[in-house]
Amino acid sequence: MDTLSEQAIEKAWRDTHKRLTALDQGWDKPRFREAAVKDLARFLRERCADVPHLADLARLCRPGMTRQDLFALFAPCERFLKRVKVTDIEILSTDRAPLADPAPRLPLTVIADNFRSAINVGTLFRVCDCFGVAEAVLCGYTPAPDDGRAKSAALGAEDWVPWRREAHTLDAVRALQAQGRKVIALETVPDAPTLEDWHWDFPCAIALGSERFGLDPDVVRACDAVMRIPMYGRKNSLNVVMAFTLVAHAARVAYERGDNDRNA
Repeated sequence: MDTLSEQAIEKAWRDTHKRLTALDQGWDKPRFREAAVKDLARFLRERCADVPHLADLARLCRPGMTRQDLFALFAPCERFLKRVKVTDIEILSTDRAPLADPAPRLPLTVIADNFRSAINVGTLFRVCDCFGVAEAVLCGYTPAPDDGRAKSAALGAEDWVPWRREAHTLDAVRALQAQGRKVIALETVPDAPTLEDWHWDFPCAIALGSERFGLDPDVVRACDAVMRIPMYGRKNSLNVVMAFTLVAHAARVAYERGDNDRNA
């Protein structure tokens, strides 16, 4: 048996990935799904029989194949092709139909202070879209949401979440304060009020620093208040976007509950 070239092996994995993507996109059409699963199984058994590890995946292509089986097929393809991994969230993500009466924007601005990770930026935009955050302000060297991996992680959210740049985080804080908005630093400051006890006063802004370095002390001092998320394990912090997800959810709940009206 001749050994396949690296190019032939890569092509087989790429062709498999294309078939998986088509199957995923047409999954809700039973007749298409049935035919596509059979075609994929045949392709893996016959065309990929000599490709290490790839032919073994044919066992997952069977009548009654589940969406979980499909996810299990995606993972090794992404690993082999050395691309940004397709997460379960990305595979499952389908945009909602446009709402006739869209929910109002949450009057919350998020300030991203010198984020290093483009993936964190993209995920931040996903969170902003999910909770209807009014605006994102990207400061310092924070990557733009249309930059490489940020765009991949944002999954289109960068197209409908308002955002702008500000060279310095301190300038962003002061500009928002000049508009009458309170700016809250999310930090691991001992004895700071916790998210659970927070009294929301809309409109307002949340300043986020990196998990490793946090916000500059000058920025924290310039903010109107500091909020913390209590930690109960050995670690004293969360990934910055995970932390903001908790905050954005709490803010949205408070806004929907009418805290904004009570504060008026």
